This record gives sequence, structure tokens and C-alpha cells, in this order.
Amino acid sequence: MAEQDTEGPALLRLADRWLGYVENGANLIAALAIFFLMFVGVVQIVGRTVFDFAIHGYIDWIEQSSSLFAFLGIAYAQRLGSHIRMDITLGWPTRVRWWIELFSVALALVIITLLIDSSFANFLRAYRIGDSTMDIRIPVWPAKLMIPLALSLLWCRLVLQVCGYVRMVADNSRTPVAVPRLETIQDQVRDEIEEALGRGELADRK
Repeated sequence: MAEQDTEGPALLRLADRWLGYVENGANLIAALAIFFLMFVGVVQIVGRTVFDFAIHGYIDWIEQSSSLFAFLGIAYAQRLGSHIRMDITLGWPTRVRWWIELFSVALALVIITLLIDSSFANFLRAYRIGDSTMDIRIPVWPAKLMIPLALSLLWCRLVLQVCGYVRMVADNSRTPVAVPRLETIQDQVRDEIEEALGRGELADRK
């Protein structure tokens, strides 16, 4: 039994590590897309104000590239547990909190599965009819394809988290694998103090 428990976390750690590499790459692409949009926005504003010059199809390019930074980082954020959430269970027993996390992630997995199906159907429709933007006729199917791809990455992360939460529900004394760390009230207060004062200043005061 102990041998199975050792192999299980090892496989889970391996899957978590490799999926993390993909999530980091997708998040990097999203960050570069934001930087590119900022650069293009500055060029557009300065060009129109100073040189009476505008980027042709600016709105169309912005609309199509928005799918990159809007969706490619969601699996990365899910891995870190950095999505907006209500921490009303901080004082509850640890096992109850693991159960709640398992339920919420399992529910999210069902919803994301449905969204992948519908978003992929939307991509297929745009591809088949040759849908394009209104101004400069950019094909919209690449942007729409980004949505099911990003959601599929999130789906893989949620599957790993379901496995990780099942482990913790079975025995909450285990080391969490592939799931965010559960914060206590003391952890949250310490993090807020460090964020307000800065980690270096807090270390000096200690």
C-alpha cells in the first residue's frame, strides 16, 4: 500500500511538472501579446496625434489578438490558485476545506468540458463559412481556435487538481501535490503584511 502511495504522487508530480512547462509557455505568449498591444497602442496614439498616421485595421488586430491574453493564462492562474476567490472557509477544519476545493474543481471541470465543446463548434463554424473581421477581412478562426485550446489546457490542469484533492481528502496529512496550498488565517495575514511592507522590510524587522 505504501508503495502505491509513493508511485501515485511521483506520477502526479511528473504530470504537474510537464503541464506546468506548457502553462508557463502559454502564459509567456499571453504576456508578450499584452506587450505587443501596448506597443501598437502607443504607435497608434502617437501616430494619429503627431504624424497624422493610423495603423490600418487597428481595431481588427486588437480584437483578434485579445483572445491570446484573455485565455492563454487561465491554466497558469489556476495552478497558482490566483483567480479571484472568497476565502470564507479559512477557519474551517482542513479536511472540510479539501472537500470544498474538490467539489468546486470538479464542478469547474464539468463546466469547462461543456465550454470546450461549444467553443470548438464555434471555431469550426467560423472556419467553414470563412468568417472574417469587418474592416480588413482578417480570418477570425485562428482567434476562435485559441479559446478551445486554452480551455483544453485548463481542463488538463483541473483533472490533475481533482486527483490531487482526492489524495488530500483521503489523508490530509499528506504533502499536497498538483494543488495550491491551503492558506490559514495566519498565512493570509502574513502575506498581506508582506505585500504592504515589502518582504525585505519585514525580514529586517524580524
